[in-house]
Amino acid sequence: MTRWFDNENPGLRQFWQPVARSDDLDGDGPHPVRLLGVDYVLARLTRGWTLFPAACPHRLAPLTAGEIVDDMLQCAYHGWCFAGDGTCVRIPAIGAEATIPPSAHLPTAARVEERYGLVWVALDEPLAPIPENPEWEDDAFGLAVIPTQTWNASAAQMADNFLDVAHFPFTHLGTIGDPDDVEVADFTVTRDDWSFGSVHHHSSKVLADATAGETTEFETFDRTMTFRCTAPHHVRLHIDYGIDGNLVLLFFHQPVDRDSTTLYCVALAENIATGQMKPEEHIAFQAAVGREDRQLLEQLVVKAVPLDPGVETHTRADKTTVELRRLLNDIAALVET
Repeated sequence: MTRWFDNENPGLRQFWQPVARSDDLDGDGPHPVRLLGVDYVLARLTRGWTLFPAACPHRLAPLTAGEIVDDMLQCAYHGWCFAGDGTCVRIPAIGAEATIPPSAHLPTAARVEERYGLVWVALDEPLAPIPENPEWEDDAFGLAVIPTQTWNASAAQMADNFLDVAHFPFTHLGTIGDPDDVEVADFTVTRDDWSFGSVHHHSSKVLADATAGETTEFETFDRTMTFRCTAPHHVRLHIDYGIDGNLVLLFFHQPVDRDSTTLYCVALAENIATGQMKPEEHIAFQAAVGREDRQLLEQLVVKAVPLDPGVETHTRADKTTVELRRLLNDIAALVET
C-alpha cells in the first residue's frame, strides 16, 4: 500500500504552523481556527495567545460563542471558565468550594508565538524552530504582504511546487518563465537536521507588463535563487538580481484539512525600501505567478505527496524536491509504528 503525506499527518503536530495573520484578528477572540483537520479556538489572555479545543468539555458547546472574562475563556452555555493553560478554574453551577473534575480541563497547544505578522502554533513541543528571516528586521528591505489565500492542495504539494525550478518555462510562461531556459543546471542540496537548501542559477524574464502576464515583449536576465525549506514545509526563497538588488519570498503554509491549505506569503525587497518599486507592484506580480501555480496544483486529484519512491519518476533536476520527500518521510516516521 502506498504511503502518502497529507495535511492531517500526525507528525505535523510536532512542528510550527501559522494559523492567522495578526492584523486579521479583531480583538482577543475567541477566533475559530482549523488545523490538521481539527477545529480549535484562538484566544488572547494576559499570557498571550492560547489555542484551545473548539468545544467545551461539558456539553460540547462551541467556545467560539464564548468571551474573555477576567483573563479567562468563558463558555457561553454554562459559564465554565478556562485559564490560559487550559485549566478549568470555574464552574458556576457547583459553587466556588466544589472540586472541579480533571476531565473538565482542556488540552492546549504546547506553544503559540507571534512572528512575521502571523500567529504560529505548535500543537506538541516543536522539533524545529520557526524559520529565521533576518530581512524582516532589516531596514534595507521593504515589505509587501500578498493577500492570504486558501488553495485546494496540500501544504506538501505547495512546498514541492515552490521548491521546483524545472516548471518555470512551462507553468510560468505568462510571468517569469523563459521558454529558452528549460535545462536545469547541476546543483547540490544540503541537509541540516530539519531543514535543507539549494542554490540555482537560471534565466528569468522581465515582462513589458508583468502583472498582466503579457508575453509578447520581454527581456531575459540571469538571477541566483537560494532556497531553504524548514520542516514541515515552509519555504524561503532568496533571489539575487545582482545590481538590481535582492528579494526574499516567504511561503508559510497552514494545513487546514486534508484537501485545503492556507498560504501566507510575503515579499521582502530592497527595491521597495529604495522606492524603485511599490509594494502594490510586488503584490500584483506575485499574485500573477501564484495564479499559474494554483491553477495547476488544484487539478491534482490526490491532495498528498507519495512517500514511496516507486510511485513517481525522479531525475537529477528533482534533487531539491526529492529531499523534501525525505524530510516528510522523517516527519511521518515520528509517529509510525
